[in-house]
Amino acid sequence: ITIVTIPFLIKVMVPGKSTKNTLDIVGIVLMSISIICFMLFTTNYNWTFLILFTIFFVIFIKHISRVSNPFINPKLGKNIPFMLGLFSGGLIFSIVAGFISMVPYMMKTIYHVNVATIGNSVIFPGTMSVIVFGYFGGFLVDRKGSLFVFILGSLSISISFLTIAFFVEFSMWLTTFMFIFVMGGLSFTKTVISKIVSSSLSEEEVASGMSLLNFTSFLSE
Repeated sequence: ITIVTIPFLIKVMVPGKSTKNTLDIVGIVLMSISIICFMLFTTNYNWTFLILFTIFFVIFIKHISRVSNPFINPKLGKNIPFMLGLFSGGLIFSIVAGFISMVPYMMKTIYHVNVATIGNSVIFPGTMSVIVFGYFGGFLVDRKGSLFVFILGSLSISISFLTIAFFVEFSMWLTTFMFIFVMGGLSFTKTVISKIVSSSLSEEEVASGMSLLNFTSFLSE
């Protein structure tokens, strides 16, 4: 399906101005090493990797502050709305991702159901609901504003978590119902965070800023 949409996407794309700049290979290598060390720490819980991550990350920050064409523009770090959106997004995405990965183990331990039942009865309805919530979230942002939708999404996630925490043994279908609202809340917050981040960036910063948001989302999830 993705391949089929490419010709239509090319037709609506506006040709951008190309610039001849050197690629910051050193910055890419330093950031890659720091990310690898951080991921190794989160999987092995070896403090050596955390120390290495800190060292390489500090070197990376100093490097992009010195070069003329850095891999990531250090000015983004001084953009308060952008950084708040990035931090909030990473935090919310990681929390929901942790919950999603925990659900199969929780359902199997409590209700002794197989993987197919968990996928079809619990996870599938929630993931499909994202289609509806995604459209509805964009509509609410235009009508009610970003703050309203962000609070609504955060409350939806929080209330669903609390309900599952206290009543998880009541019924598997309750978890299914709450899972729908968790995914709906995630869809709401993603819509708002994307809007906040994109609106806080200048035309020259949009590409690198949105790429950094997508990268943060990838690491969190």
